[in-house]
Amino acid sequence: MNEKLQNDLIKTYPKIFKNIGGDETKTCMAHGIQCNDGWYDLLDSLCYRISMHCMTENTRYIPETDKYEFVLENDPAYMQVVAAQVKEKMGELRFYTDGGDATIQGMIRMAEQMSKRICELCGSPAKTSRDSGWWHTTCDACNKRIRLVNQGWRSGSAEEFLADTDSASFQSHCHSCGVPWASHMGIAGTCAENAKLRKGLKQAKEGKFSKTPPKIKPTTKKKKK
Repeated sequence: MNEKLQNDLIKTYPKIFKNIGGDETKTCMAHGIQCNDGWYDLLDSLCYRISMHCMTENTRYIPETDKYEFVLENDPAYMQVVAAQVKEKMGELRFYTDGGDATIQGMIRMAEQMSKRICELCGSPAKTSRDSGWWHTTCDACNKRIRLVNQGWRSGSAEEFLADTDSASFQSHCHSCGVPWASHMGIAGTCAENAKLRKGLKQAKEGKFSKTPPKIKPTTKKKKK
C-alpha cells in the first residue's frame, strides 16, 4: 500500500497499527501493510468496527452510581487489538492480530471473504483468478492491464490501451516484446507476420474462410534409381 494511504490508517487507528515500522525481528508489521491500494476502504471499515467493539467492551456500567466507567489500559480485562500482519495472499486479504475475541475474529473473516470480490488495485467489483501462475483479485480492466504488461507492453499509457486496443499505437507496437513492429521487418517470423497468422487462425476458428482459399501444391515423391 502506498505511503499516504498507510499513514492515513496509522493516524486514524494508531493503537491497531502501532507496530508499523518496528523492529523486523519482533514484528511482521516492520514493512507496513503489504497489500495494494484497492483494499484501503475495506481495511478502513474493518478497523473502524474493531475500534468500536473494543470501546464497547472497555466500557462498564456501575449500577451503584448509575454511571459508566472506562477500563484502564493496565487492567487485565482491557481489550485492545493490534495488527500483527496485514498482507495479500493468493488474491485474498490476510489480517492477523494480537488480542480480540470471537466477535473480532468474525469481523476479520468477513473482511477477508469480501476481499475476494474487491479489486486489490482499484477497489472495483472483481473476482479472483490465476494468471502467470499466481492468484490475484482484479477487475476486468486491471486484469487486462496485468496481462498486457506480462506480455511485454511498454508503449503508451494504461488509459490508451484500456480505452482502445485497436489504436494506432497498439497496432504499431509488438504486444509480445513491446518494441515497434518496424524494427522486426525483414526477419523471418516477425511480429507483423505473426499478427497476420493469428488473425487467420482466429478466422478459421470462427468459421470465416476466404472465398479463394490458398492453393496447396501437390507433393510428388521422387523415384529411387
